[in-house]
Amino acid sequence: MNHVAEFTPACPIPIRQYPRILLAHGGGGKLMHELLEKMFFAAFGEAPANGRHDAAVLNFPAGRLAFTTDSYVVRPIVFPGGDIGSMAVHGTVNDLAMSGARPLWLSAAFIL
Repeated sequence: MNHVAEFTPACPIPIRQYPRILLAHGGGGKLMHELLEKMFFAAFGEAPANGRHDAAVLNFPAGRLAFTTDSYVVRPIVFPGGDIGSMAVHGTVNDLAMSGARPLWLSAAFIL
């Protein structure tokens, strides 16, 4: 009995269009939103209408807390107009600002 023939994997994003996650999926544009809608929201449930940004907003008895972290892969790490450190700080602060938060602390992410 051939059980392999009975198994047909399905991907919410057509494999012929996106055989791999691309760097462009992390750019905040159309590809990122398609990935979120077709894969993550389909698997984990729809995000609130005001929750489609790059920060998690958590409600606590003492008040609301927004959290985000970002990571980047850039070569060279110093480039015309900036460097990987300033890009990481500005990108993370921007994500917090877009959720209506005021940055107090920064988290760090490392791609090893």
